[in-house]
Amino acid sequence: MKHELKSSVITFYRKDSEDRERNLKILLDFYQKHYDNFEFIVAEQKHLQSNIDFSSYKFVNHIKLPTIDNSWNKMIAYNEAVKNAFHEKLIFNDIDVIFNPYAILESLSILSKDNKKLILPNDGHFVCVKEHAVNQFKEKLDISYLQSLVDMDFYNQIGYHNENIHIGHTQTPGGGFITKKRNILNCNGFNPYFMGWGYEDNETLTRYNRMGYTVCRLNTDFKPLFHLDHENAEREQNPFYKINNNICNLVEKIDSKHLFLYSNTWKM
Repeated sequence: MKHELKSSVITFYRKDSEDRERNLKILLDFYQKHYDNFEFIVAEQKHLQSNIDFSSYKFVNHIKLPTIDNSWNKMIAYNEAVKNAFHEKLIFNDIDVIFNPYAILESLSILSKDNKKLILPNDGHFVCVKEHAVNQFKEKLDISYLQSLVDMDFYNQIGYHNENIHIGHTQTPGGGFITKKRNILNCNGFNPYFMGWGYEDNETLTRYNRMGYTVCRLNTDFKPLFHLDHENAEREQNPFYKINNNICNLVEKIDSKHLFLYSNTWKM
């Protein structure tokens, strides 16, 4: 059975490895299999674009972003996607993350009752799925397969791993969230000064929460964020990592008046 979303799904893409392109294809196929009545926006860094034929996915709105100093910028991508989004409800979903469809539906239901929320559609657990299991999931596209990989005796043990999965966090801020377009616009979108990987998710959640849009996650048991493993992750080697950290620290410390001024220092 397919679930009706009536939402715009937004993801940012850059092809820095074959794994990442594989994961985008898996995510598109997963949405195609499990959902109806939605728009999927792929905001792609032009100089790092994929070989996927997006025309084969009738629900895809493909946006190509200009190259900026040969780097990449997820926040600019998100701003462009939000401005182009057809639906009021927005689902931000990283290309290497799979959410339980029932977690998505539960989040959308919460949002329909309380507009001023950003909802993390998971219970906080970051479960990294290793490569051979990712390839199995590619064929199955079934959330129950991913769930079957997790030994519940070790679900709360950070750092636990076996041949299939690795438990990375139990309160992860990344992977994606669900909110309404008006909430994003009211906060002037996303900070485009974040370059590359690091702290952009933390800043977004902190700033929106402090500006009156409650950030919450699901309380129900066993709805992890499943991360599809990939090679060549930039991580802390990002040359802008320290600058990103400083921006995030600023947002956490400044008072409310300066926070609103800060949030208007860029053009969405």
